[in-house]
Amino acid sequence: MRWILHIDMDAFFVSVEQVLDPSLVGKPVIVGGDPAGRGVVAAASYEARRFGIHSAMPLARAKRLCPDAIFLRGSHGRYSEFSARVFSILDRYTPQVEPMSLDEAFLDLTGCGRLLGPLPQAAVRIHDEIKSAVGINASIGIASNKLLAKIASGLSKPNGMLRVLPGQERAFLAPLPVRRIPGIGPKSGERFERMGIKTVGQLAGLPRELLAEVHGSWGIQLYDRARGICNSPVLKRDDTRSISRETTLEEDSNNREFLESTLSYLVEKVTAQLRQAGLRARCVTLKLRDSNFKTVTRSRTLGRAANEDHIILATIVDLFRHLFTSRTRVRLIGVGLTALTGESAPTEQMELFQSAASKPWDRLYRGIDQLREKYGFRSILRASSRRSAGAK
Repeated sequence: MRWILHIDMDAFFVSVEQVLDPSLVGKPVIVGGDPAGRGVVAAASYEARRFGIHSAMPLARAKRLCPDAIFLRGSHGRYSEFSARVFSILDRYTPQVEPMSLDEAFLDLTGCGRLLGPLPQAAVRIHDEIKSAVGINASIGIASNKLLAKIASGLSKPNGMLRVLPGQERAFLAPLPVRRIPGIGPKSGERFERMGIKTVGQLAGLPRELLAEVHGSWGIQLYDRARGICNSPVLKRDDTRSISRETTLEEDSNNREFLESTLSYLVEKVTAQLRQAGLRARCVTLKLRDSNFKTVTRSRTLGRAANEDHIILATIVDLFRHLFTSRTRVRLIGVGLTALTGESAPTEQMELFQSAASKPWDRLYRGIDQLREKYGFRSILRASSRRSAGAK
């Protein structure tokens, strides 16, 4: 029997701000920026959520719903620091820690009973240690697999703990709304409800063949998820999982030249960060959010790991041109790099008799990085990046 924990920090960004400024405790607090701008809510305190405010809501609308809310710009650096403190605690309990974001992780405690004692007591100790050392509340789900543990943690929010006992998986899931299944969003949830499928138990009653016919491979996954079946392993933590940059535009835009210029600037930012960390990336991801707040991502795996601007940029622009149409009005645009590896890793076969130091691109980017270190990042940019006025 596996024992998986899903740990999710409650209103993490807001909680960090409240630790740093206790006067914010108990007040409607929203992290995201100036409500007069075009940003969206990154996090909201539970006091703010009572007004119907939620993540990804436009800040201007949040201001209308709660005029007395306290709006904060936030700091990714501060949140990363607090996240590292949380994960340093989790790492002491098991090496099998899989971060899902700054404030969320799976832990595999299978076989740790002799070391940690009874599972519920170990979970309580993790919760209490995070609270005492970091000052933040966590909600914890405990189950035999990742799917059930995640659902359980969501049901235990805020600051709760819920364990799904062995043999009770189907009974636990059956009365829940279908939208509790990860991957079923509002639109697909509405479609199921129009079909009369409102609970997970009703979904579990549909034949596998029907779900596969209507939803393809996703339908087969739904068939298993509705029965609490999930064999996904907890993957060991990688300290550097991804690097990304995105920006919300001051005005929605369908200007392809401007959008590609913004991508060029974002690529220069992430590749500079890659090189500074001594890393290369194998996977490039484009993120677009349109004026209707529909978010789409597209990814591509490179033939070799890279940290050169021109390689990453050519890939991201190709992804963009396949996805973008003149009817698309873009609100947010972003670049992500994953599958990161150290520069010294043997990810690239060099030409015979050619040393790494002799490669002209390496010399070029090393020179660019040195100039930026001395004179600032914007001291040297690609011509295509300089056309962008909206990227940060």
